[in-house]
Formats: sequence, structure tokens, C-alpha cells
Amino acid sequence: MKKQIIQHIDNLVKTLEITKKDTSILEKISNLLIKKIKNKKKIFVYGNGGSYADSSHFVGELTATYKKKRKPLPFILLGSNMASVSAWANDFRNDLYISRELSGYGNTGDVLIVLSTSGGNIKKKQSTNLIKLAKVARQKKIILISFLGRNGGALKKISNLNYVVKSNYTATIQETHKTLLHSICEIIDKRI
Repeated sequence: MKKQIIQHIDNLVKTLEITKKDTSILEKISNLLIKKIKNKKKIFVYGNGGSYADSSHFVGELTATYKKKRKPLPFILLGSNMASVSAWANDFRNDLYISRELSGYGNTGDVLIVLSTSGGNIKKKQSTNLIKLAKVARQKKIILISFLGRNGGALKKISNLNYVVKSNYTATIQETHKTLLHSICEIIDKRI
């Protein structure tokens, strides 16, 4: 058991060491988000499963507080209205609802942040709802930022900005995403 714990932690530490070597994309993302906040644009966030939980946590940090008391920021968690999600899934196709929600709320110049450990793959039917969501964002001229893992999948090609965690382990990718998102919170708290 101790060996598994140490192996998991070592894997995460190695991935974070790689991540620490190049922060330029994270700086670009942070600067873009600050600009959009100041320009009163909305920032939507979404992911599936554990990435949804991380999306919710990130939005909570920015609509409530992270480290300092400040006004709520315009971050919105897509898919949080369960009555609408379940009604649509029951009557239509589950993989289309989140795209529908963005098409109703999003406007040109807004931002969509997507979290995905795989990045999606149409042929493997992997995270197809995220790929459809990304395509709606592109159609509406909503800036797409993706936090990904593995090889970045389909979302890497569609995104305006993306960060691909250099790992094939889902847990390590998610833990690294959370670290990156908290880093963005640090920057926003200092500059807003």
C-alpha cells in the first residue's frame, strides 16, 4: 500500500515539475481572463465527471472568494441546472444539452473553459459532448480555452488556447488541472 501511495505522489510531482518549466501559456490564459473580466464578458466552464467537479470548484473560487474578499466574478458553470439537464436528456440526446445551454447564454467575445483528461475523440465516442460544445463556441465566436491531458485529443485542434498536461494518468491530469486553476485564481486575486 505504501508503495502505491509513493508511486502516485511521485508521478504527480514529476508531472508538476514538467509543468513548472513552462508557464507561458498559463500566463496568456490568465491575462486573457483578466481582460475579459474587465470588459464585462462571461466566462463559462465545463467538464465531464471529475473534470465537472473541478470546474465547479474553480467557478466557486471565483464567484465566492479564493484568498481575498472581492466582488463575484462572471464565471458560470454550465450544466448546473439539473432540471433542464435531465429534461433534455430524457426527451432528446444527452450529449447536446450543454451545447444548447452555451448557445442560449454565450455571446461573441465571451470565453469557454473546458476541462478534459482525454481531449475527446469522435471515432472512439469519447467526450463527444465536449467536442460539440467547442464547435458551438467557435460558431458563436466564443474564445475556447482547454485544459487537457494525454495527447490533447480533438479539443487541442479546436481550441484558441490549450494546456496539455504531460501525463496519461487521469488522476494526475486532474490534480495538475486543479493546480493550474488555483494558479489562475492566485493571479486574478492579485490583479482584480
